[in-house]
Amino acid sequence: MKDTILKGKTAIITGASSGIGKATAMLFGREGATVVITGRNTESLQTIQKKICVAGGKCEYITGDVTDIHLADQLINTAINCSGHLDILVCCAGMAMRKPTLQMTMEQWDRVLSVNLSAPMFLSQKAIPYFKRQHRGKIVFVASTAAKNINLGASPSYGASKAGLVYLTRHLATEFAQDHIYVNAICPGPVDTEITKTWTPEYRQSVLKTLPMGELGKPENIANSILFLASELSDYITGESIMQNGGRYMGS
Repeated sequence: MKDTILKGKTAIITGASSGIGKATAMLFGREGATVVITGRNTESLQTIQKKICVAGGKCEYITGDVTDIHLADQLINTAINCSGHLDILVCCAGMAMRKPTLQMTMEQWDRVLSVNLSAPMFLSQKAIPYFKRQHRGKIVFVASTAAKNINLGASPSYGASKAGLVYLTRHLATEFAQDHIYVNAICPGPVDTEITKTWTPEYRQSVLKTLPMGELGKPENIANSILFLASELSDYITGESIMQNGGRYMGS
C-alpha cells in the first residue's frame, strides 16, 4: 500500500455499521490504518471489512453493543493481536431519542447516556493504558452541536449526553496531556445519514433553511475531520470540540 496518512497505525472505530462510523472506517482503511470496527449490524460490518481488505487494507470486526463492557476488552484484544499496538480510538456510536421531557422514563434517559457518554468513557479507560505505554495516542469523540446549542427536536438526554462528552474530552485531554494522549471531539450539525431519510420533506426543508450552505453535511465530511484529529497532522491540538455544521452556529 502506498504511503498514507495512517500507515502503520491501528484504530478502533465504534458505530461503524453505518453513517459517520462507516465513512470513517472506509477512509481509515484507505489511509493505511489497520481498523477494528464494531456495530450492531453484522452484514454491514462484513461488507465494510471486505471492501477494505479487497483494497489492500486490514480490517477486523466484532458485532456488539457498546454498552457491554466486555466488548471493550474484545476490541482492545483484537487490535493488539492484529498489530501488537493500539494508536487511535474513535467513538462514533450514538443514539438519539425524541421523547419529550415530561414523558421520558428513567430507563430511556439511562439508555441514551449509556450509549453516548458512558461507553466512550469506559472504552477510553481501557485504551489509555496502552497509549501511556507507548507515550502517545489519539482519541476522537463524535459529539454534536446539541452539546452547545439547544435542540428541542431531541430529548434532553441527547444534548446532556453530548455536552458530557465535550466535558470528558477536556478532562481526559488535561489528565493525560503529559503522556502525549490527544483527546478531541467533533460536533456535527445535520448530516445526511440513515436517520435523515426518515424526515418528512417539510422537516427537511425547515432544517435546510437554518444552514447558510443550504445543504446537509455528508458522513464523509465528518470522517475527513476525524482523520485530521486522529493523525499527526493535528499534533498540538487537544481538548477541543470542533463545530462542523455548514455555518449553522457561527459565533457559538
